Amino acid sequence: MKWIKKLFGKQESSHEKNASIEIGFDELPAWLEESSQKISSEIKGDVSGLFKELEAAISELRESNDNLLEAKVEGNFDIRAVKRAKSNRENVTKQVGVFIDKLGIPENTDFKSLKAFHESAMQSLNTCLEHMNRSFRYTRPVFPQESKDVTDSLGRLGKVLNELRETIQGHRREMESIEEASKGIKEVRETCSLIKAEEGELEAKNRKLQALKDEIASNSRALEELKQGKAWQKLQRLQEESTLAEGRLKKAEAGLNSLILPFSGNLSRIKKLHESGKYTLKPEVKKQLDICLENPVNLEPSFFPELQKVFEDHALDIQAQKKEKALAQVRSAASGFEEKKKEYIEARKAFDSRKSELASSDTGELASLEHKEAELLSRTLLLEEETESSEKKLAALRDDLKTREEKLQASVAAIDSGVKIGFPS
Repeated sequence: MKWIKKLFGKQESSHEKNASIEIGFDELPAWLEESSQKISSEIKGDVSGLFKELEAAISELRESNDNLLEAKVEGNFDIRAVKRAKSNRENVTKQVGVFIDKLGIPENTDFKSLKAFHESAMQSLNTCLEHMNRSFRYTRPVFPQESKDVTDSLGRLGKVLNELRETIQGHRREMESIEEASKGIKEVRETCSLIKAEEGELEAKNRKLQALKDEIASNSRALEELKQGKAWQKLQRLQEESTLAEGRLKKAEAGLNSLILPFSGNLSRIKKLHESGKYTLKPEVKKQLDICLENPVNLEPSFFPELQKVFEDHALDIQAQKKEKALAQVRSAASGFEEKKKEYIEARKAFDSRKSELASSDTGELASLEHKEAELLSRTLLLEEETESSEKKLAALRDDLKTREEKLQASVAAIDSGVKIGFPS
């Protein structure tokens, strides 16, 4: 396999350029195009001679391959060795022929075309060598000179391809940097567009936010003016009077209920006896008993004499001692009921009057202003959250832009270390 290894080799080369210039970001695409054309011209000049050598090497390889195919056996060899050599010779010449057919000289000499050609040619050469190597071991002893000629021709062709590789490698970093820079320009522009759009949205949100704050301030002034006005002061007075009237009403209601409360347990007992059929109440008495238990303020004074009769009835299944106590409580309630109810009615009228006056005086302006304030504050909070989110997004985009600009500058520096990009502020 030594003869195969001779076909390959590695050599590094680099191009250093020194210039101190600044190129505006918008001028960068034209500069990249000019650099690309300049490198392409250099490559074209470098490979023109190599392509002539490559054509000559291909022609020589074709001739060597034909000679191997037509070679006659010279010398005394075992018949089986000759037979093996001839059959394997066919494979060798076939593989070399396939390789030659695939090795077409490219018309375009731009970097991408050359790179693609070289990669394809090397792949075809390696495939050829791999497929013919074993066969060559049988062919070489019987056809030594012709086999050596094929080997030498492949070696010369491989050397030309290696020289082409070195030419490509010599410009590879620059050309790849040009591609990266072109891609970087697009990414920077896209990020700038996103930043501009986000800045527009943020500006619009800030305008809306300021408008909401101005509206809140205006609404607050309207509230303050309302609270300083006579109508508001009157409304406050009515609210206070209404609160006092409500307190008196509750007190009067509690006083009325306190008359019933001592014997309410016995009333519940009587109701159960009636409902179970163990005692029967007159319909009107039953109705008043329910009112007495549920809403004593609507009770009629005439209920108490009827209730006394119920407690005095021997048919009522309640202990005598409890009956006596309940009768005393009923008599006490009856004696104070009308006065307590009168107090309740007066308190009710006073409360209803204040309530009505309060309702007629309240235009709903306060509630409207307070509702508006709550709505404005809610909208402001939501918009502040959206604004904060936009600010974070904008900061992230600016960081991303800085990273992309640094990456683009690195790509340009790989092309020309003295060039600095003037990015827009």
